[in-house]
Amino acid sequence: MTEPGPEGFIGSIMAFEGVKGSITAMNGPTGCKYYPASLAEAMTRRGGFNPMMHDSRFYLGQSRIPCTYMDGNDYVSGCKARMEELWNDTCAREPSLVCLINSPGASLIGEELGFRSNIPVAAIESPLPSSSFSEGYETANLAILHSISTVAEGCKDRTVNLLGISVADTGWEDSVEDLRWLLSLCGIEVICALGADCSVEDIRRSGTAALNVAVHDERCLRTARWYEAELGTPFFRSPQGAPIGFNPLRTWIEGICQRLATDPSPALTAIKEARSRAKREISRLDQYHGLPRGSSFSLQARPSLALPILKTLHGYLGMVPVAVNVTEEGPCKDAVETYLKEIGCGDAGTDLLSCPADIVVADGNTAANVLARGLASNAVDIDPPGLVSVNIRRDPLLGLDGTLRLLDRSLQGLRR
Repeated sequence: MTEPGPEGFIGSIMAFEGVKGSITAMNGPTGCKYYPASLAEAMTRRGGFNPMMHDSRFYLGQSRIPCTYMDGNDYVSGCKARMEELWNDTCAREPSLVCLINSPGASLIGEELGFRSNIPVAAIESPLPSSSFSEGYETANLAILHSISTVAEGCKDRTVNLLGISVADTGWEDSVEDLRWLLSLCGIEVICALGADCSVEDIRRSGTAALNVAVHDERCLRTARWYEAELGTPFFRSPQGAPIGFNPLRTWIEGICQRLATDPSPALTAIKEARSRAKREISRLDQYHGLPRGSSFSLQARPSLALPILKTLHGYLGMVPVAVNVTEEGPCKDAVETYLKEIGCGDAGTDLLSCPADIVVADGNTAANVLARGLASNAVDIDPPGLVSVNIRRDPLLGLDGTLRLLDRSLQGLRR
């Protein structure tokens, strides 16, 4: 079943916010601006939270997403003059990229966002409020690519772009750093992590990459095909989903290295060493408590996360899935259903909010709800909001440390 989650309007805004130095200007009412701006502030931490730093009437004391604050009269007569004022205020701040977006209500009255400038401008006049986060996110990324002249000459060997990671993801900065490190062990350079605080210059240079890597494929296959059609850049997607879990991470590294004709051994050695460390702790837990084999878990995630997490918890730890909810469509969704049937758990589509389990793996809100109902004794948050309010140390969702994070938090609190 599909659970409610962030939708396409938020996805588009967070893609715009994923460009370093950009300003996302919204034409719409206060209610459409406040919560996306709060999310952008929390996930990017660019401007701090001091309202005196952002006293312009377009910002409402927030550091992100200035807005026209449409009111009732504007829905009748439009707010072109107010939008021009916002445009002038935005350009005066000299952003690297101006991103314009109508709120769903503003798009209904046909407000045009036809501004031009020496600064690159990406615009979405009709957002996608009834679509998934991934659809809105990818629509905005394509608008960004169309607005920036991407260099396509001089393909650079052993280089990649990472597609599909968003600044709305848990631990996105640390995930990008972890994946960059693993790839660097194999002599591979990441030119651009599109949507994850990349610069305009990174986007311009992204056309010189030898390969695009679809990290979260439900968010970037249209983008990867655009690169392929327009710039001739091939792409790779792992059949095991996102790089989280020892086996999925190994498949991810080997697949990229095979496409780039480079040696994966250094990264595989690092994975093997981390796996040995994990084995020692898991063996100790098994010896003294007979865990984690046979413990149950419930899981709610987008397809590219659901598949590798499911295979890691079941195939590696020996845990049993009792409820698996995939939150949107994507290439990995069928693979999740197939795997559940193969292990005899084809009926695990039960709503996890009504199904007891030893641990729950989900976004922070859902996980907290499950814990509050007494349906699980432990939780692993894999999407915002996090279950802890402050996290100073590195805490990636993906990569090698992301794999250890998943195992570490899954094993906490297990008991017979």
